[in-house]
Amino acid sequence: MKQRTARTVRRSTTRVLVAILFAGLTACMTNPATGERQFSLISMDQEIQMGSQADLQIAQSMGIYPDDRLQAYVSELGTTMAATTEWPELPWTFRVVDDDTVNAFALPGGFVYVTRGILSHFNSEAQLAGVLGHEIAHITARHGATRLTRMQMTQLGVGLAMVLEPRFQRIAPLAGAGMQLLFLSFSRSDEQEADELGVRYMAGMGYDPEALISVMETLRRVSEAGGQGRLPEWLATHPHPENRQDDIRGHAAALEPQEYVSDRREEYLRRIDGIVYGPDPREGYMLGGSFHHPTLRFVLEFPLGWTVINQKQAVIALSEERDASVQLTISEETSIDAAARNLYDTEGVDGVGITRVRINGLPAGVGAFSVPTEQGLIEGSAAFIEYDGRIFQLIGYSAASTWEAYRRQVTPSLESFRPLTDRRALAVEPMRLDVTRVARATSLRALYDSYYNGTTPAVSIEQIALINQLEPDSRLAAGTLVKMVHGSPPR
Repeated sequence: MKQRTARTVRRSTTRVLVAILFAGLTACMTNPATGERQFSLISMDQEIQMGSQADLQIAQSMGIYPDDRLQAYVSELGTTMAATTEWPELPWTFRVVDDDTVNAFALPGGFVYVTRGILSHFNSEAQLAGVLGHEIAHITARHGATRLTRMQMTQLGVGLAMVLEPRFQRIAPLAGAGMQLLFLSFSRSDEQEADELGVRYMAGMGYDPEALISVMETLRRVSEAGGQGRLPEWLATHPHPENRQDDIRGHAAALEPQEYVSDRREEYLRRIDGIVYGPDPREGYMLGGSFHHPTLRFVLEFPLGWTVINQKQAVIALSEERDASVQLTISEETSIDAAARNLYDTEGVDGVGITRVRINGLPAGVGAFSVPTEQGLIEGSAAFIEYDGRIFQLIGYSAASTWEAYRRQVTPSLESFRPLTDRRALAVEPMRLDVTRVARATSLRALYDSYYNGTTPAVSIEQIALINQLEPDSRLAAGTLVKMVHGSPPR
Protein backbone atom coordinates (compact mmCIF):
# COMPACT_ATOMS: atom_id res chain seq x y z
CA MET A 1 0.00 0.00 0.00
CA LYS A 2 2.78 2.43 0.86
CA GLN A 3 4.64 1.75 -2.39
CA ARG A 4 1.48 2.18 -4.47
CA THR A 5 0.71 5.45 -2.67
CA ALA A 6 4.21 6.76 -3.31
CA ARG A 7 3.96 5.89 -7.02
CA THR A 8 0.57 7.53 -7.21
CA VAL A 9 1.97 10.68 -5.57
CA ARG A 10 4.92 10.76 -7.95
CA ARG A 11 2.62 10.39 -10.98
CA SER A 12 0.37 13.16 -9.66
CA THR A 13 3.37 15.33 -9.02
CA THR A 14 4.66 14.72 -12.54
CA ARG A 15 1.30 15.82 -13.92
CA VAL A 16 1.46 18.93 -11.73
CA LEU A 17 4.95 19.73 -13.02
CA VAL A 18 3.80 19.29 -16.63
CA ALA A 19 0.84 21.57 -15.95
CA ILE A 20 3.13 24.15 -14.37
CA LEU A 21 5.51 24.04 -17.33
CA PHE A 22 2.59 24.41 -19.73
CA ALA A 23 1.26 27.31 -17.68
CA GLY A 24 4.73 28.80 -17.83
CA LEU A 25 4.61 28.79 -21.61
CA THR A 26 1.29 30.63 -21.54
CA ALA A 27 2.45 32.96 -18.74
CA CYS A 28 5.45 34.20 -20.72
CA MET A 29 5.07 37.56 -22.38
CA THR A 30 7.23 40.17 -24.05
CA ASN A 31 7.31 43.21 -21.78
CA PRO A 32 6.95 46.32 -23.99
CA ALA A 33 9.06 48.36 -21.53
CA THR A 34 12.09 46.09 -21.51
CA GLY A 35 11.59 44.15 -24.76
CA GLU A 36 12.35 40.95 -22.88
CA ARG A 37 10.36 37.76 -22.46
CA GLN A 38 9.08 37.50 -18.88
CA PHE A 39 7.59 34.60 -16.98
CA SER A 40 4.96 35.56 -14.45
CA LEU A 41 2.35 33.65 -12.48
CA ILE A 42 0.75 36.98 -11.56
CA SER A 43 -1.53 38.81 -13.98
CA MET A 44 -1.62 42.58 -14.29
CA ASP A 45 -5.12 42.58 -12.78
CA GLN A 46 -3.72 40.74 -9.77
CA GLU A 47 -0.89 43.26 -9.52
CA ILE A 48 -3.41 46.11 -9.46
CA GLN A 49 -5.48 44.35 -6.80
CA MET A 50 -2.43 43.70 -4.59
CA GLY A 51 -1.25 47.27 -5.02
CA SER A 52 -4.67 48.65 -4.10
CA GLN A 53 -4.80 46.60 -0.91
CA ALA A 54 -1.27 47.58 0.08
CA ASP A 55 -2.03 51.23 -0.68
CA LEU A 56 -4.68 51.26 2.04
CA GLN A 57 -2.25 49.71 4.51
CA ILE A 58 0.46 52.25 3.66
CA ALA A 59 -1.97 55.12 4.15
CA GLN A 60 -2.84 53.76 7.59
CA SER A 61 0.65 52.82 8.74
CA MET A 62 2.70 55.70 7.29
CA GLY A 63 0.08 58.39 6.79
CA ILE A 64 -0.50 60.65 3.79
CA TYR A 65 1.12 64.08 4.07
CA PRO A 66 -1.73 66.57 4.69
CA ASP A 67 -0.99 69.12 1.94
CA ASP A 68 -3.46 68.89 -0.94
CA ARG A 69 -1.49 71.25 -3.19
CA LEU A 70 1.75 69.32 -2.78
CA GLN A 71 -0.08 66.02 -3.31
CA ALA A 72 -1.68 67.37 -6.49
CA TYR A 73 1.67 68.64 -7.77
CA VAL A 74 3.47 65.31 -7.31
CA SER A 75 0.47 63.39 -8.68
CA GLU A 76 0.22 65.55 -11.80
CA LEU A 77 3.94 65.23 -12.55
CA GLY A 78 3.92 61.48 -12.00
CA THR A 79 0.70 60.86 -13.92
CA THR A 80 1.94 62.89 -16.88
CA MET A 81 5.16 60.88 -16.98
CA ALA A 82 3.36 57.55 -16.56
CA ALA A 83 1.14 58.37 -19.53
CA THR A 84 4.25 58.41 -21.75
CA THR A 85 5.33 54.90 -20.72
CA GLU A 86 4.53 51.52 -22.22
CA TRP A 87 1.77 50.97 -19.62
CA PRO A 88 -0.34 54.17 -19.71
CA GLU A 89 -3.54 52.24 -18.98
CA LEU A 90 -2.59 51.36 -15.41
CA PRO A 91 -4.52 53.17 -12.65
CA TRP A 92 -1.44 55.20 -11.71
CA THR A 93 -1.40 56.64 -8.20
CA PHE A 94 1.26 58.96 -6.77
CA ARG A 95 1.36 59.92 -3.09
CA VAL A 96 3.53 61.86 -0.66
CA VAL A 97 3.67 59.89 2.59
CA ASP A 98 4.09 61.64 5.93
CA ASP A 99 7.48 60.19 6.82
CA ASP A 100 10.79 61.94 7.41
CA THR A 101 12.97 59.10 6.11
CA VAL A 102 14.72 59.58 2.77
CA ASN A 103 12.74 57.11 0.70
CA ALA A 104 10.74 56.44 -2.44
CA PHE A 105 9.15 53.14 -3.42
CA ALA A 106 6.70 51.53 -5.82
CA LEU A 107 4.11 48.78 -5.58
CA PRO A 108 2.88 46.54 -8.38
CA GLY A 109 -0.08 47.84 -10.34
CA GLY A 110 0.91 51.52 -10.60
CA PHE A 111 1.38 52.83 -7.04
CA VAL A 112 4.33 55.16 -6.41
CA TYR A 113 5.28 56.88 -3.14
CA VAL A 114 7.77 59.53 -2.11
CA THR A 115 8.33 60.61 1.47
CA ARG A 116 8.35 64.22 2.60
CA GLY A 117 11.85 63.41 3.83
CA ILE A 118 13.18 62.77 0.34
CA LEU A 119 11.32 65.80 -1.07
CA SER A 120 13.24 68.04 1.33
CA HIS A 121 16.50 66.76 -0.21
CA PHE A 122 15.53 67.48 -3.83
CA ASN A 123 16.43 70.84 -5.35
CA SER A 124 14.51 70.84 -8.61
CA GLU A 125 11.52 69.38 -10.37
CA ALA A 126 13.92 67.51 -12.63
CA GLN A 127 15.34 65.64 -9.61
CA LEU A 128 11.86 64.68 -8.48
CA ALA A 129 11.06 63.56 -12.03
CA GLY A 130 14.20 61.41 -12.07
CA VAL A 131 13.17 59.49 -8.95
CA LEU A 132 9.54 59.19 -10.09
CA GLY A 133 10.80 57.82 -13.42
CA HIS A 134 12.95 55.28 -11.61
CA GLU A 135 10.04 54.07 -9.46
CA ILE A 136 7.67 54.02 -12.45
CA ALA A 137 10.24 51.81 -14.19
CA HIS A 138 10.07 49.22 -11.42
CA ILE A 139 6.36 48.93 -12.22
CA THR A 140 6.55 48.92 -16.02
CA ALA A 141 9.38 46.36 -15.89
CA ARG A 142 7.17 44.33 -13.54
CA HIS A 143 10.01 43.80 -11.08
CA GLY A 144 7.56 43.29 -8.19
CA ALA A 145 5.60 40.63 -10.09
CA THR A 146 8.83 38.88 -11.06
CA ARG A 147 9.98 38.74 -7.45
CA LEU A 148 6.60 37.44 -6.29
CA THR A 149 6.68 34.78 -9.01
CA ARG A 150 10.13 33.68 -7.86
CA MET A 151 8.84 33.42 -4.31
CA GLN A 152 5.86 31.34 -5.45
CA MET A 153 8.06 29.05 -7.52
CA THR A 154 10.49 28.64 -4.63
CA GLN A 155 7.66 27.76 -2.24
CA LEU A 156 6.22 25.42 -4.88
CA GLY A 157 9.60 23.73 -5.28
CA VAL A 158 9.86 23.23 -1.53
CA GLY A 159 6.34 21.80 -1.46
CA LEU A 160 7.07 19.33 -4.26
CA ALA A 161 10.29 18.27 -2.56
CA MET A 162 8.33 17.50 0.59
CA VAL A 163 5.91 15.30 -1.37
CA LEU A 164 8.65 13.46 -3.24
CA GLU A 165 11.10 13.19 -0.36
CA PRO A 166 9.65 13.35 3.19
CA ARG A 167 13.07 14.09 4.76
CA PHE A 168 12.79 17.61 3.29
CA GLN A 169 9.94 18.28 5.71
CA ARG A 170 12.46 18.99 8.45
CA ILE A 171 14.14 21.83 6.55
CA ALA A 172 11.16 23.15 4.52
CA PRO A 173 10.16 25.92 6.95
CA LEU A 174 13.73 27.24 7.02
CA ALA A 175 14.06 27.04 3.24
CA GLY A 176 10.79 28.84 2.68
CA ALA A 177 11.61 31.65 5.09
CA GLY A 178 15.11 32.10 3.73
CA MET A 179 13.97 32.25 0.14
CA GLN A 180 11.27 34.79 0.99
CA LEU A 181 13.84 37.08 2.61
CA LEU A 182 16.07 36.65 -0.43
CA PHE A 183 13.57 38.37 -2.67
CA LEU A 184 12.38 41.18 -0.41
CA SER A 185 14.62 43.84 -2.02
CA PHE A 186 15.21 44.70 -5.64
CA SER A 187 18.24 43.07 -7.23
CA ARG A 188 21.07 45.04 -8.74
CA SER A 189 19.93 44.02 -12.22
CA ASP A 190 16.45 45.37 -11.37
CA GLU A 191 18.04 48.64 -10.29
CA GLN A 192 20.12 48.93 -13.40
CA GLU A 193 17.09 48.28 -15.57
CA ALA A 194 15.03 50.82 -13.61
CA ASP A 195 17.81 53.38 -14.01
CA GLU A 196 17.87 52.85 -17.76
CA LEU A 197 14.09 53.08 -18.12
CA GLY A 198 13.89 55.99 -15.68
CA VAL A 199 16.42 57.96 -17.73
CA ARG A 200 14.33 57.26 -20.83
CA TYR A 201 11.13 58.42 -19.14
CA MET A 202 12.52 61.63 -17.66
CA ALA A 203 14.28 62.53 -20.90
CA GLY A 204 11.03 61.90 -22.73
CA MET A 205 9.52 64.61 -20.52
CA GLY A 206 12.40 66.94 -21.45
CA TYR A 207 14.38 66.69 -18.17
CA ASP A 208 18.16 66.33 -18.24
CA PRO A 209 19.16 62.92 -16.76
CA GLU A 210 22.04 64.72 -15.05
CA ALA A 211 19.45 65.58 -12.37
CA LEU A 212 19.17 61.89 -11.43
CA ILE A 213 22.94 61.72 -11.04
CA SER A 214 22.71 64.63 -8.58
CA VAL A 215 20.12 62.68 -6.59
CA MET A 216 22.43 59.68 -6.39
CA GLU A 217 25.22 61.89 -5.10
CA THR A 218 22.89 63.37 -2.46
CA LEU A 219 21.83 59.89 -1.34
CA ARG A 220 25.49 58.94 -1.02
CA ARG A 221 26.12 61.98 1.17
CA VAL A 222 23.06 61.25 3.31
CA SER A 223 24.37 57.72 3.80
CA GLU A 224 27.81 58.95 4.82
CA ALA A 225 26.28 61.50 7.19
CA GLY A 226 24.25 58.75 8.83
CA GLY A 227 20.92 60.19 7.76
CA GLN A 228 20.49 61.74 11.22
CA GLY A 229 21.38 58.36 12.66
CA ARG A 230 19.70 56.24 10.00
CA LEU A 231 20.65 54.75 6.66
CA PRO A 232 18.46 56.29 3.94
CA GLU A 233 15.60 53.85 3.45
CA TRP A 234 15.91 54.27 -0.32
CA LEU A 235 19.40 52.77 -0.19
CA ALA A 236 18.23 49.94 2.06
CA THR A 237 15.73 48.70 -0.56
CA HIS A 238 17.55 49.88 -3.70
CA PRO A 239 21.07 48.40 -4.03
CA HIS A 240 23.60 51.11 -4.85
CA PRO A 241 26.53 49.90 -6.97
CA GLU A 242 29.50 52.24 -6.89
CA ASN A 243 29.40 52.78 -10.66
CA ARG A 244 25.72 53.69 -10.75
CA GLN A 245 26.26 57.35 -11.62
CA ASP A 246 28.50 56.32 -14.52
CA ASP A 247 25.81 53.89 -15.69
CA ILE A 248 23.21 56.66 -15.69
CA ARG A 249 25.54 58.86 -17.76
CA GLY A 250 25.93 55.98 -20.18
CA HIS A 251 22.15 55.54 -20.49
CA ALA A 252 21.76 59.27 -21.12
CA ALA A 253 24.51 59.28 -23.77
CA ALA A 254 22.74 56.45 -25.61
CA LEU A 255 19.63 58.61 -26.12
CA GLU A 256 18.97 60.63 -29.23
CA PRO A 257 20.46 64.14 -28.86
CA GLN A 258 17.90 66.67 -27.64
CA GLU A 259 17.52 70.04 -25.98
CA TYR A 260 16.41 69.74 -22.36
CA VAL A 261 13.93 72.03 -20.64
CA SER A 262 14.64 74.01 -17.50
CA ASP A 263 15.06 71.95 -14.35
CA ARG A 264 12.37 74.17 -12.76
CA ARG A 265 14.44 74.66 -9.64
CA GLU A 266 12.68 77.76 -8.32
CA GLU A 267 9.22 76.36 -9.06
CA TYR A 268 10.05 73.21 -7.12
CA LEU A 269 11.54 74.99 -4.13
CA ARG A 270 8.45 77.18 -3.86
CA ARG A 271 6.32 74.02 -3.85
CA ILE A 272 8.13 72.55 -0.83
CA ASP A 273 8.48 75.83 1.08
CA GLY A 274 7.03 75.19 4.54
CA ILE A 275 7.09 71.38 4.33
CA VAL A 276 7.54 69.63 7.68
CA TYR A 277 11.20 68.76 8.22
CA GLY A 278 12.37 65.92 10.42
CA PRO A 279 10.13 63.99 12.83
CA ASP A 280 6.76 65.63 13.51
CA PRO A 281 6.54 66.02 17.32
CA ARG A 282 2.76 66.31 17.11
CA GLU A 283 2.83 62.57 16.36
CA GLY A 284 4.85 61.88 19.51
CA TYR A 285 8.36 62.54 20.77
CA MET A 286 10.74 61.54 23.54
CA LEU A 287 11.77 64.06 26.18
CA GLY A 288 14.14 62.46 28.64
CA GLY A 289 12.63 59.06 29.38
CA SER A 290 9.06 60.26 28.73
CA PHE A 291 7.12 59.79 25.52
CA HIS A 292 4.77 62.74 24.85
CA HIS A 293 1.97 62.57 22.28
CA PRO A 294 0.39 66.04 21.85
CA THR A 295 -2.26 64.91 19.35
CA LEU A 296 -3.55 62.06 21.52
CA ARG A 297 -2.68 64.01 24.71
CA PHE A 298 -0.91 61.38 26.78
CA VAL A 299 2.47 60.77 28.45
CA LEU A 300 4.13 57.40 28.95
CA GLU A 301 7.41 56.53 30.69
CA PHE A 302 9.61 53.87 29.14
CA PRO A 303 12.35 51.91 30.93
CA LEU A 304 15.61 53.82 31.05
CA GLY A 305 17.99 52.95 28.23
CA TRP A 306 15.38 51.24 26.06
CA THR A 307 15.12 52.15 22.35
CA VAL A 308 11.79 53.75 21.41
CA ILE A 309 10.37 53.37 17.91
CA ASN A 310 7.45 55.68 17.13
CA GLN A 311 5.12 54.57 14.35
CA LYS A 312 1.74 55.82 13.19
CA GLN A 313 -0.17 52.94 14.73
CA ALA A 314 2.12 51.87 17.55
CA VAL A 315 4.89 52.97 19.89
CA ILE A 316 7.41 50.23 20.62
CA ALA A 317 10.22 50.18 23.18
CA LEU A 318 12.96 47.57 23.01
CA SER A 319 15.30 46.56 25.81
CA GLU A 320 19.04 47.10 25.43
CA GLU A 321 19.50 43.39 24.72
CA ARG A 322 16.54 43.42 22.30
CA ASP A 323 14.95 40.58 24.27
CA ALA A 324 12.01 42.44 25.85
CA SER A 325 9.47 44.94 24.60
CA VAL A 326 6.74 47.35 25.67
CA GLN A 327 4.17 48.22 23.00
CA LEU A 328 1.36 50.75 22.96
CA THR A 329 -1.49 50.64 20.45
CA ILE A 330 -5.08 51.85 20.28
CA SER A 331 -7.64 49.04 20.35
CA GLU A 332 -10.38 48.89 17.76
CA GLU A 333 -12.75 47.96 20.59
CA THR A 334 -14.71 50.54 22.56
CA SER A 335 -14.55 48.95 26.01
CA ILE A 336 -11.82 47.63 28.31
CA ASP A 337 -13.46 44.20 28.56
CA ALA A 338 -13.79 43.80 24.78
CA ALA A 339 -10.16 44.83 24.22
CA ALA A 340 -8.99 42.36 26.86
CA ARG A 341 -11.01 39.56 25.30
CA ASN A 342 -9.21 40.16 22.01
CA LEU A 343 -5.96 39.30 23.78
CA TYR A 344 -7.08 36.44 25.98
CA ASP A 345 -9.26 34.80 23.32
CA THR A 346 -6.33 34.63 20.90
CA GLU A 347 -5.32 31.04 20.22
CA GLY A 348 -2.40 30.00 22.40
CA VAL A 349 -2.66 32.92 24.84
CA ASP A 350 -3.12 31.78 28.42
CA GLY A 351 -4.17 33.96 31.36
CA VAL A 352 -6.90 34.47 33.94
CA GLY A 353 -8.10 37.78 32.51
CA ILE A 354 -7.92 41.30 33.89
CA THR A 355 -8.40 43.00 37.23
CA ARG A 356 -10.20 46.34 37.19
CA VAL A 357 -8.07 49.19 38.59
CA ARG A 358 -7.48 52.90 38.04
CA ILE A 359 -4.20 54.13 36.55
CA ASN A 360 -3.50 57.78 37.32
CA GLY A 361 -7.22 58.31 37.75
CA LEU A 362 -8.18 56.56 34.50
CA PRO A 363 -10.37 53.42 34.31
CA ALA A 364 -8.19 50.44 33.45
CA GLY A 365 -7.83 46.69 33.48
CA VAL A 366 -4.55 44.86 34.08
CA GLY A 367 -3.55 41.23 33.76
CA ALA A 368 -0.81 38.73 33.00
CA PHE A 369 -0.50 36.32 30.08
CA SER A 370 1.75 33.69 28.56
CA VAL A 371 2.16 32.41 25.01
CA PRO A 372 4.01 29.27 23.89
CA THR A 373 6.15 29.83 20.78
CA GLU A 374 8.66 27.81 18.80
CA GLN A 375 11.41 29.76 20.57
CA GLY A 376 9.98 29.01 24.01
CA LEU A 377 7.42 30.39 26.44
CA ILE A 378 6.70 34.14 26.40
CA GLU A 379 5.35 35.85 29.52
CA GLY A 380 4.03 39.35 29.88
CA SER A 381 1.70 41.92 31.40
CA ALA A 382 -1.09 43.91 29.76
CA ALA A 383 -2.97 47.10 30.64
CA PHE A 384 -6.10 48.40 28.94
CA ILE A 385 -6.78 52.06 29.73
CA GLU A 386 -9.88 54.07 28.86
CA TYR A 387 -9.00 57.66 27.99
CA ASP A 388 -10.50 60.36 25.78
CA GLY A 389 -12.96 58.00 24.10
CA ARG A 390 -10.31 55.40 23.23
CA ILE A 391 -8.94 52.19 24.71
CA PHE A 392 -5.16 52.34 24.93
CA GLN A 393 -3.59 48.91 24.95
CA LEU A 394 -0.17 48.45 26.57
CA ILE A 395 1.64 45.12 26.49
CA GLY A 396 5.08 44.25 27.91
CA TYR A 397 6.72 40.87 27.49
CA SER A 398 9.91 38.82 27.26
CA ALA A 399 10.98 35.19 27.36
CA ALA A 400 9.74 33.42 30.48
CA SER A 401 13.31 32.89 31.65
CA THR A 402 13.95 36.66 31.82
CA TRP A 403 10.46 37.94 32.55
CA GLU A 404 10.78 38.23 36.32
CA ALA A 405 13.71 40.62 35.94
CA TYR A 406 12.05 42.61 33.16
CA ARG A 407 8.67 42.71 34.90
CA ARG A 408 10.14 45.08 37.50
CA GLN A 409 10.92 47.52 34.67
CA VAL A 410 7.79 46.94 32.59
CA THR A 411 5.17 47.29 35.34
CA PRO A 412 6.06 50.91 36.25
CA SER A 413 6.01 51.74 32.53
CA LEU A 414 2.49 50.37 32.05
CA GLU A 415 1.34 52.20 35.15
CA SER A 416 2.87 55.52 34.04
CA PHE A 417 0.27 56.26 31.34
CA ARG A 418 -1.39 59.58 32.12
CA PRO A 419 -3.03 62.60 30.43
CA LEU A 420 -0.74 65.22 28.92
CA THR A 421 -1.67 68.61 30.39
CA ASP A 422 1.46 70.70 29.89
CA ARG A 423 0.43 73.59 27.61
CA ARG A 424 3.85 73.93 26.01
CA ALA A 425 3.94 70.24 25.18
CA LEU A 426 0.42 70.36 23.74
CA ALA A 427 1.29 73.37 21.56
CA VAL A 428 4.52 71.95 20.12
CA GLU A 429 5.06 72.52 16.39
CA PRO A 430 7.34 70.72 13.91
CA MET A 431 10.36 72.22 12.20
CA ARG A 432 9.73 73.34 8.62
CA LEU A 433 11.71 74.24 5.54
CA ASP A 434 12.03 77.96 4.94
CA VAL A 435 13.01 78.80 1.36
CA THR A 436 14.77 82.16 1.44
CA ARG A 437 16.34 84.29 -1.29
CA VAL A 438 19.90 85.51 -0.81
CA ALA A 439 19.96 89.32 -0.89
CA ARG A 440 23.63 89.66 -1.78
CA ALA A 441 26.53 87.38 -2.67
CA THR A 442 27.70 85.47 0.40
CA SER A 443 28.69 82.01 1.63
CA LEU A 444 26.31 79.38 2.94
CA ARG A 445 28.07 79.48 6.32
CA ALA A 446 27.64 83.29 6.57
CA LEU A 447 23.97 82.99 5.60
CA TYR A 448 23.53 80.27 8.23
CA ASP A 449 25.05 82.46 10.95
CA SER A 450 22.96 85.43 9.89
CA TYR A 451 19.73 83.40 9.68
CA TYR A 452 19.97 82.09 13.22
CA ASN A 453 21.54 85.33 14.50
CA GLY A 454 22.84 84.01 17.80
CA THR A 455 19.83 81.77 18.54
CA THR A 456 20.15 78.02 18.89
CA PRO A 457 20.12 76.63 15.32
CA ALA A 458 17.43 74.14 14.43
CA VAL A 459 19.95 71.98 12.55
CA SER A 460 23.68 71.98 11.88
CA ILE A 461 25.40 73.80 9.03
CA GLU A 462 26.31 70.37 7.62
CA GLN A 463 22.66 69.39 7.43
CA ILE A 464 21.73 72.68 5.76
CA ALA A 465 24.52 72.12 3.23
CA LEU A 466 23.28 68.57 2.60
CA ILE A 467 19.66 69.46 1.84
CA ASN A 468 20.86 72.24 -0.47
CA GLN A 469 23.37 69.92 -2.20
CA LEU A 470 26.17 72.32 -1.29
CA GLU A 471 29.19 72.45 0.99
CA PRO A 472 29.23 74.60 4.17
CA ASP A 473 31.59 77.13 2.56
CA SER A 474 29.95 77.18 -0.86
CA ARG A 475 29.49 80.62 -2.39
CA LEU A 476 25.96 81.85 -3.11
CA ALA A 477 25.14 84.37 -5.82
CA ALA A 478 22.73 87.18 -5.10
CA GLY A 479 19.14 86.07 -5.75
CA THR A 480 19.79 82.36 -5.09
CA LEU A 481 17.03 80.44 -3.31
CA VAL A 482 18.29 78.47 -0.31
CA LYS A 483 16.52 76.05 2.02
CA MET A 484 16.84 76.83 5.70
CA VAL A 485 15.03 75.21 8.64
CA HIS A 486 13.03 77.17 11.17
CA GLY A 487 11.56 76.01 14.46
CA SER A 488 13.28 73.78 16.97
CA PRO A 489 12.86 70.27 18.35
CA PRO A 490 10.98 69.93 21.67
CA ARG A 491 13.09 70.75 24.72
